Amino acid sequence: MPVITKVTKTIQTIRNNWKKSVFFTVLGGYGVIYVKNYFETQELMRQYCQKAASYGKESLPNNLSPRHVTVILNPSANKRKAATEFEKYCAPLLHLAGISVDVKKTESEGHAKSLIDSISGTDAIVVAGGDGTLLEVVTGLFRKTNENSENLVPLGVLPLGKNNSVAKVYFPWHNKVEKVKALAEATMAVIEESVKPMDIMKIEILDEDTTKPVYAVGQLKWGAYRDAEVKKDSYWYFGPMKNYVTYVFNGLRSSISWDCKATIDYSIPCEGCSHCYKKKPKQSSGWFSRFMKDNDTDKRKYSGIYNPECDIIHEKKITTSDLTLLTTNVSRNANEAQDISKLIVEIGPDRVDYFDFIRNGFRREKGEKSDLTEIIEAKMLEINPESNKNAMFSIDNESYEVKPIKVTLLPKTLKMFCSRNAINA
Repeated sequence: MPVITKVTKTIQTIRNNWKKSVFFTVLGGYGVIYVKNYFETQELMRQYCQKAASYGKESLPNNLSPRHVTVILNPSANKRKAATEFEKYCAPLLHLAGISVDVKKTESEGHAKSLIDSISGTDAIVVAGGDGTLLEVVTGLFRKTNENSENLVPLGVLPLGKNNSVAKVYFPWHNKVEKVKALAEATMAVIEESVKPMDIMKIEILDEDTTKPVYAVGQLKWGAYRDAEVKKDSYWYFGPMKNYVTYVFNGLRSSISWDCKATIDYSIPCEGCSHCYKKKPKQSSGWFSRFMKDNDTDKRKYSGIYNPECDIIHEKKITTSDLTLLTTNVSRNANEAQDISKLIVEIGPDRVDYFDFIRNGFRREKGEKSDLTEIIEAKMLEINPESNKNAMFSIDNESYEVKPIKVTLLPKTLKMFCSRNAINA
């Protein structure tokens, strides 16, 4: 009877103080999750530290110096969490592996591009930030080397930003512990020197000779979904639901780019022929020249190949609410072997109602494809918008004004550190 009495009193107390009971239950639940994540993270880092230390213990020949890696860190990335996470989960592994690390911090937008000019005598460059930092570094590298891929050192990416569309393909995560694992795996890829050749998009503004090209690794977006995505942060007060409510609140706004009209001129993908081969310019000096190789072999290889389709330009007029141009680096089968490098143009419906907009928006947040009406494959294309008033592109999640542009594929020109599973795919 005393036990039954105690249970009855406990139930009665909970009923009389249900708000406090719910609060402390939720608080206790969060506490359990926090402790669980903490110990799992500690154990995970212990394992990766042991693995990294095994590389550091390997003897080095007398005629070789330790590897030197330059890290370009954006301390403002991911609400200023990037520097802390780099020091906790990435830097210890690099040091344990016996790698000489030089960290250069960006101080403003565009600073990463100028930092490239000051780098000398490094064996690799590691981007510690998000898509924006990666875009700046890649653009700086290709401008510096005049697109000569033989002059480029390998590039690593540590997913420390808010948007990490490229890194997340090769180092996926869905929760906090998996994010730590992704950071550790990305760092180990640098240590193990596991590289994979990546395609690059060269994006030029037509009829503007003074504007320098931008070089992107991932994708270009234009349309209603792009405009809704960039407004996510304004709904921060919805917490984890902000990514979804942005489609609910923007589904009827006239400021969204519902009607994207343009003419697309494109040429189809080519594996390499005498027409599309371009001799890469040589540089006479600079640290990049250490990595130059004679490209006469490529010249002889492609000079005897003739592809009559290579230089044919196809024209298509489009009207759509959604256009995405992406490389195979971030396509759904990015981790699978690709027969040929190509640009993929995904064209959505010309019209979309409110409920379809929400449905497709939710699907995109889950990593699923939204409705498409056509897919075009190309190696080069020009996009000539009929109107660009107040419209914006997103290039690797960075905003650019909509203008007539030319996009050229630079196949397999960047060596990026990836997991061995991605390389062996």
